[in-house]
Formats: sequence, structure tokens, C-alpha cells
Amino acid sequence: MPTTPALVSALRELGDRPAVVADGRAISGIGLLLGVSPPGGLPRALARRVAEHAALPPSAARAAEQRLRYWAGVLGTPPIRHTVLHPVGDLAVDLALATLLAGGTVHCGDPEQRPEQQLAAVAADRTTHLSLPSALLWRLSRQPGLAAHDLGALRLVLHIGPEPRQEDVYAAVDALGAVLAHVRAPDSNAEAADRRLRADAESASAAAWKHSIGVTAEQVRDFGAQLDRAVLAALLHTLQQSGVLTDPARGYPEAEVLAAAMVTPAQRPRVVRWLDALARRGLISRQDGGAQGPVFRGEPGPGAAEVREAWRPAVETWTDGLGPAAALDRVRRGALRLPRLISGEEAPRPAASPVRRAAARGYLGAALGALVRGTAEAHKGPGPLRVLELDPEDGEPAVARALAARPRQNTEHHPAPDGGRYDLVLATATGRTAEEVPALVRLLSPGGRLLLLAPTTEQLDLLITGDAHGLAARPAEHWRAALAAAGCPTVLTLPEDGHPMGLLGQQLFAARVD
Repeated sequence: MPTTPALVSALRELGDRPAVVADGRAISGIGLLLGVSPPGGLPRALARRVAEHAALPPSAARAAEQRLRYWAGVLGTPPIRHTVLHPVGDLAVDLALATLLAGGTVHCGDPEQRPEQQLAAVAADRTTHLSLPSALLWRLSRQPGLAAHDLGALRLVLHIGPEPRQEDVYAAVDALGAVLAHVRAPDSNAEAADRRLRADAESASAAAWKHSIGVTAEQVRDFGAQLDRAVLAALLHTLQQSGVLTDPARGYPEAEVLAAAMVTPAQRPRVVRWLDALARRGLISRQDGGAQGPVFRGEPGPGAAEVREAWRPAVETWTDGLGPAAALDRVRRGALRLPRLISGEEAPRPAASPVRRAAARGYLGAALGALVRGTAEAHKGPGPLRVLELDPEDGEPAVARALAARPRQNTEHHPAPDGGRYDLVLATATGRTAEEVPALVRLLSPGGRLLLLAPTTEQLDLLITGDAHGLAARPAEHWRAALAAAGCPTVLTLPEDGHPMGLLGQQLFAARVD
């Protein structure tokens, strides 16, 4: 006498209870056996597979159920309310059928919804199990509003994708409070793209290696501390020459400091940033002055001779193989002009890049060129490689050389957005992460790459030679998290964390979108 397939028995056992829930509509176990087809891609695929399974001969049904029993074992014991956010495919269908075999309920999620809506649905359904692509998991785990959703029922998260980074796993576990299980997706397009990007990053590191010869972490740290001391001494001396911030018993409102130093309206943002930097570094103190704004206190600081002497150790360390003397001389000369600059006696000069970027330029240029070359070589069409290089007037010659090596008809090099999408975007960040990163990612075509130079260490010399706003630095992990939240499943960093060249405060982030 033929035996009943286990999946069919499980659906009969479910009876009139919900087996599949999609778009607010529940289909019972009996309904699935009777051929009821819910709306949506995954529900329809489930109904089709259930009908096919019910028609299999016993031996074929047992063979088909071996795979489902494996996944049912991974899911564990009931109750199981399994939200499947993975795109429709054999794996998604197997996971859903395994849920039914284990006596659970399948909630069909929408992988294309906004993360906030996905989290709300998981919370509302009291989901105990969640299946989704790894890239989507990293995005959900970094959502700013995640804590507002009650995910207390969530026990297990199955994420499908390439081998994950440990930092992504730790962040997701902390955010979701559930066990994570990784399901490898072999030979997927995403995994192949990851392998290519990692291989190109390794080639870029090898190409850039020679530019870090002789540079040590100790040397970079020493120079950074010496440069910051000299810059802060120059800023404080410039203000104290006006007779303010010298009496520790007296508070100086911000407006009084600006007036005493005869700061022009155009230069006020710059000097306000000076005050902020001096207060953060402990050279002056700041108090809330209510309606009159912040109030600052200081004590007698360095004289002109001491300020000049403060530059000496920075110069010695810098010229010991770090960078060209002209880059640091520009900052020193700029410090001497500060009183005339802020009072309007001298016109502002064009803003300069951070001095430490001069030391990192060779390394970052070689790495950028190698990554551009690797991207161009991997491009198979059908159209030309579309490249957007923002701010090309400050562009890297290695990028131009890498693109010139590509047949001209196969490359479109754009200096500004034209309304389309790009296979490769190169940009230098200003530090406004929340606005910049998503905007840059939206410029990428599917499978496109973003090469982003971003400040990771505060560059105080910009208070002298930069623009009024300067660069707001963020740690490398901040940029990686922002790129992941914007939809980049893979983000690599050059140079790697802790490398001497990375301590110069500018790092290159190579990211891709699916």
C-alpha cells in the first residue's frame, strides 16, 4: 500500500490553520493541497511545488523530502513563523516547504520593500525565523530605527550569500539578538563579483606597496601630534594677540572674540571652528552663555617665538621621508597670514588639501589606478564602461592613465552626472556621510563599483589652509557602515586598518552594488 508523502501529511495536519501568509491573505494547509494559489511569486511557486510533490511516486517523494528534512532540522522545533525575504528561487521554495514540513507557517516577505517596512512586518508577524540575502541582513541590522521594532520573538536568521565578514556578523547579532546561520550561495553572480573585487583590491595593495616603504606607524603618529600642536598654537596665538582668551578669571562671549579679532563676516565660520577645535583639545574651555551664545575662557598662551618653535619637530618628522617640504611650508606660511586673513586685509587663497594627503598621494593613486584598471578589464559590455569621476580637476593621474589604456570606444569618462547610471564612480567625500553616501550609491548601475576617498582622521591644518567648513572626518568603520546601509553588500578598505598609510587620515573604500 503506497505511503503518503510526509509533506502532504504535514499539510493535512495543519488543516485549516494558516500555512502561507502573503499580502495579508492566509492560505491553509488544506487550501494548498486543494490547489489554492495565493498572489505573489513565492506563494505561487509554493503552490506549484506542492501540487507537483503530491503527484510524485513514493520513492521520488522520499528523495525530494530528504533535502526538505535537512532544512527542517536547521529550522529546529516549533513554533515556527518563518518570514522568507529571499528572492523567489529553488532555495527560497525549499526553505518555505521545509517550514511547512516542520508544522510552521510561512510569511512571504517582499525583498524590494524599504527596510523600515520589512522590519515592521517582521515585528507585526511575531517572526521567529527569518531567511534573506546576506546583503539585506547587513542593511537591516544597521537601520537607524531598528530599536523601535519589537523583534523579541526572532530566534534564528538564515542569511544567504558569500562568506561574511566577522564584523558584519557581530553587528547583526548585536542588533537583532538572534542566532545567525550562514547559507552559502555557490557560484552566484554576487559571489563572483565579490571574488573579482577582492582580487582587484589585493592587486591594488600590491601595486601601492612600494609607496609605503620606509613609513612607520610611529612616524605618522608623531607627525600628526606635532602638526596638531603647531596648528593649535598658531590659532590660539592669533586670537590672543587681540587681547582675548588670556584671563582665566573672565569669560569671553563668542561675539566679543570675533569683534576683538576684527573677523569679517566671510571668515566667521572659520574662526568659530577654531574656537571649537581649541575647546575640544583643552586649550580653552567653553560654557553655555544662554542668549549670548557660548562663552570661552583661556589663559596666557604661547608667544610668537614659541609658536615658531612649535613647527620645528613637525618639519623634522615630515621631511624625514614623509612628504614634500612645500606641502608643509604652505601651512606654516598660511599660519603667519591668519591675522590679515580673518580681518580682511588679505584675500583668501585657494583652499588646499590636507598636508598629510601629500604623503598618502602616491599610495592612494597607485591603488586607485589598479582598481580602475581591474574594473575596466572585467567589463564585458554590452555597452561601454561608463565612468564618473567627480571633481576631475583634482583627479588622480593614475586614474586617467588606467582609463587611457582601455580602448577609447569602450570607455565613457564623465566629469559630472548626466542623469544616467555608471559602472564606476570615483569620488572624494567631504564627511557629510548621511547625504553623500546614498547619493553616490544611487549613481551606480547594477553590479557597479564605487571608489570613495574619505577622511578618517581629523585634519586640523585645514583650519589654516582649507575652506571654512573643512573636512569632517569619520572612523573607517563609520564609512563602511554607511556604505552597507546604502546598499553595498561588500566594502573593502585600502589601506587596511592599522596600516601606516591609513594613519595619514585618508582611506580608499572600494564598494559594489548587486
